[in-house]
Amino acid sequence: MNARPDVPTMGLPLVSPANMLPVQVVKRVEMASGVVSVFIVLPGTRQAPAPYLAGQFITLALPTPRETLYRSYSLCGDGDASRPWELTIKRMEQGAVSTYFYQHVVEGTLLYSSLPRGNFALPADLRPDMVFVMCAAGSGITPIMGMLRAVALLPPAARPLVQLHYASRSERDIIFRDELAAMDPQGTWLQQWHYLSTDGARMTSERIIARAGSIAPKAHWYVCGPDSLKHDLNKRLTAVGLRQSQFHAEVFAAAPGRPAYRVAENEAEGDGGSMLIAETGAALDVRPEETVLVALERHGYHPAFSCRAGACGECKLKLLAGQVNPVGEALSQAERTEGYILSCIARPMGEITLASGGRPPAGVQRVAPEFAAAAGSAKRPAAVTGVRLLSLIGASALLLGSWNLTNHRPLSWDQPAQAAPAATATAPAGSSTATRGPKATATRKPGGGGGGGTQPTATPNPGGGGGGTQPTATPKPAPTATPKPVPTATCAKSPC
Repeated sequence: MNARPDVPTMGLPLVSPANMLPVQVVKRVEMASGVVSVFIVLPGTRQAPAPYLAGQFITLALPTPRETLYRSYSLCGDGDASRPWELTIKRMEQGAVSTYFYQHVVEGTLLYSSLPRGNFALPADLRPDMVFVMCAAGSGITPIMGMLRAVALLPPAARPLVQLHYASRSERDIIFRDELAAMDPQGTWLQQWHYLSTDGARMTSERIIARAGSIAPKAHWYVCGPDSLKHDLNKRLTAVGLRQSQFHAEVFAAAPGRPAYRVAENEAEGDGGSMLIAETGAALDVRPEETVLVALERHGYHPAFSCRAGACGECKLKLLAGQVNPVGEALSQAERTEGYILSCIARPMGEITLASGGRPPAGVQRVAPEFAAAAGSAKRPAAVTGVRLLSLIGASALLLGSWNLTNHRPLSWDQPAQAAPAATATAPAGSSTATRGPKATATRKPGGGGGGGTQPTATPNPGGGGGGTQPTATPKPAPTATPKPVPTATCAKSPC
């Protein structure tokens, strides 16, 4: 980029990040101490860059003068795509991304964004007889705020009962404080508990479950806060009979000592490793403390990713051999059993083999295409055999049909018949009229590809270009024999 090191760029990165679209900031509002909300649109419009569900998140690429930084943020809007996306970002101590965002992202700033994603959203069959318990700490209120706004838009009789448990440092640090206070002052559908650490009120799983009372086992739980809170709540709720399908958690936290995730040179200490990509046969080196994702990108591969923080699961790849650390908390037990890892946080422990590294660099061929899906399904060979068999049958039917229409002698030519005058085929107005032997057929050239009206023919000229269809020599029967009409073959599908 042509930018001074001390001046942030206002343009887009020279190289478009994979799977991202350009977006623009149209409004910026300071919400609380160290907290800013920005409103983002598709450039040149006043609407959201893409549809979304309340509670989903996006990943932004922030083009700083030296590198492109990536960070995931929850959308805090109610899901109305006719209005801009709303993001609320809290400035974190030593947080490179949040500091850059807070200081340099203003109205008019251009960024890149992924499409909205994530399953941290309200059920599709939302009903008034449902109960929800929502727990947030600090900026973890952002996705939950979007859900509360969506519920508030429902008719009063259609709103489910919601409990909100929200931990903040102090009253002035409560994000959306005024809006939350005005959302349901009478508490008809929304009950709120605020835990302020400056007052000594710490939000714990014990307090939350105690206040939830008898609704705890039957409620839908939404937790966006520290990983320790998520695990503790899940353990305690499972013990009282909560089904896992009713527990939803979202955690966006940088690894200790790593305030930002980025595509850049790595300077950390460690042994490094190597990895073999089964799909391409490539052997790649991994630098000290380099993640699998960063190593793949350095070698020109384009694996899928989103949050780059081990929270969303978008970057999962299948490990065929070797070990990595960590594997990834966002993976299900079934995914772990199948060998999947989160490439954005996993580091090789020596040599590893991956089924695929994502889209290979230009010019690199997939020598083992079966690893593209990285699933290793036992059903694949049978499926391939079935497809090949159907293709062979279809090709045979097409060949037989073509032979029947063009290259055989009708039986009527070998049967005696009474003499009859030669038949004349008359073409529509504007076309030529042709009389050929016992029966001449005028056929309009299919496709309209540059011909000159209608030409006599028995066999179409393949290719459909240039000067129309040419006549093909046809054997003449004896002068005294009149051919019987030949049955016309009709195809049920097109083309025959």
